[in-house]
Amino acid sequence: MTRGTSAPTLPVHWAGADLAKASLDLALWGHEDLPRRRVRSFPRTQSGAAELLAWMKSEAPEGTRFGLAMESTGAFAEELATWLSGLDPELHLAIVNPIQSHAYIRSLGLRNKTDNLDARALAGFGSERRPRAWEKPSLALAELKDLARIRADLVDARVAMRLRLKDHPRAAKGATRALEQVIKTFDQQIGKLEAAIRAHMKHHEALGAQVKRLTSIKGVGLITAVTIVGELGDLRRFIRSRQLTAFAGVSPRKKESGISVRGTTRLCKQGNARVRAALYMAAMSAVRSNPDLADTYASLLRRGLHWRAALGAVMRKLLVLMRAVLKAEHDWVPKIQAA
Repeated sequence: MTRGTSAPTLPVHWAGADLAKASLDLALWGHEDLPRRRVRSFPRTQSGAAELLAWMKSEAPEGTRFGLAMESTGAFAEELATWLSGLDPELHLAIVNPIQSHAYIRSLGLRNKTDNLDARALAGFGSERRPRAWEKPSLALAELKDLARIRADLVDARVAMRLRLKDHPRAAKGATRALEQVIKTFDQQIGKLEAAIRAHMKHHEALGAQVKRLTSIKGVGLITAVTIVGELGDLRRFIRSRQLTAFAGVSPRKKESGISVRGTTRLCKQGNARVRAALYMAAMSAVRSNPDLADTYASLLRRGLHWRAALGAVMRKLLVLMRAVLKAEHDWVPKIQAA
């Protein structure tokens, strides 16, 4: 998660880190010319994080605040950020969207692509763009996110196995039985994870209250609510609803140029893909069961919008509604009574 940072507290010196499975490259400093930025490699371990921080502090002018920019590369970035924030809570850590960092790196016109160059470019990205600081989630929220993500991954794997079983008959009965057994195992593990999610909600009352409030909205089930809370945290931390929809990647993206180009408006898709997937399924349910959102959807179709564009608008409205019920501390009340 990220939070806004006021200009006076932003770092003056920026470093960039390119993360790999076993190591990471750190480049200092972003305000220097790219060829002059020094790079060192460290092991991607807790002791390596301590060495990295010590090198940064030894190279920074005394009393200067500095920051570190890195790409959101799965669990690697959050793991390193957790280690470094534990060593220095005042360090400005920024986990940036790879779409933005890749576009910046391409704009530099570099002929080669190496870990060394990526680290140098990320240092420059931090210095020029001043990305927002990453905020470490609470342990309860991190556990909820982990449970929801693993459940989603197992559900996707189960779908793949079911499709393989249904596509065509197997020549070997043993192969069919093996697939059926794998699917059965997936069913069991998914059930256990869902039970663990419910137990987690009971144990952590604040999170449980948020999830319960969200599920009062017709069309939002337990898994959708858990995914939204786990991936985005407390929705009330966003000052405006537009900030929330932009962060989640469900804001509209126009494509217009001159008088000839009038492209279709689509979702910007620059946020969390898991959030969008959860909102898509919830919106599909809401346009059938939620009278307010069904009316919105029907109105957009009457205006000539493609059904996908209309569904995207419902996804956006659904997320805004989730934030609204949490801010109001009141369950959802439909404006239109279902027939």
